[in-house]
Amino acid sequence: MRSRPLSEIDYDIVRQVPFLSALGGARLDNLMAKCRVECHSRGEHLFRAGDVGRNFYVLLSGHLRLVKVSPQGEETVMHFLTQPGAFAEAVSLAGRAYPVECEVMEDCDIIAIPRDTYLSVLRSAPDVMAEVLAGLLRWERFFLEEIFKIRHTKPIQRIASFLIDFEERSGENLGGEDETNFPEKRQIASRIGITPETFSRSLRKLEATGAIAAGPKLRILDRAVLYELSR
Repeated sequence: MRSRPLSEIDYDIVRQVPFLSALGGARLDNLMAKCRVECHSRGEHLFRAGDVGRNFYVLLSGHLRLVKVSPQGEETVMHFLTQPGAFAEAVSLAGRAYPVECEVMEDCDIIAIPRDTYLSVLRSAPDVMAEVLAGLLRWERFFLEEIFKIRHTKPIQRIASFLIDFEERSGENLGGEDETNFPEKRQIASRIGITPETFSRSLRKLEATGAIAAGPKLRILDRAVLYELSR
């Protein structure tokens, strides 16, 4: 892992994180002065399940995945992180151990913010606690929505919704010529909670509509059709 000082572009991303920007200019500058940008390569882990959550993070660029590994070694993908923003803040600020592993899928730059340093700054700014709580509650809302999707949507809807959402969050191929680099199919199936067999059958049905090409590498061919299938 390499590291470097924060650039002005990095600061701009940090300022988009509500519970960090709420600290105000001077406090935020003081916090960021104690941090550096970490540059991680594909295949590295930021943390493992069971590690004490001493840091939370801001993703600047690249892709990560959060994975839960069973005692039998089976992996369940909990989430893909593809957009700049904060993560692991709820676990870290609660002083808990990370419940999942965080693996680098695509070379990434992140800022690791020490929990104790952030709390020290926060104690001098009690007026921003509402923003902090709102930031923590966003993950609760996210996983409630995920539970609803698993219980109330069909596999084809979940696949279509995932592909659209991943492309939008990745900022790839939206009007451009480059193809979106989707995760492996088995990882997508794990992430949206369907078996590999059901995933394969559903992909064939989606391909028959002309919405996607389901070859070795997934491609969206007709976004409008895919959007209708996701509803």
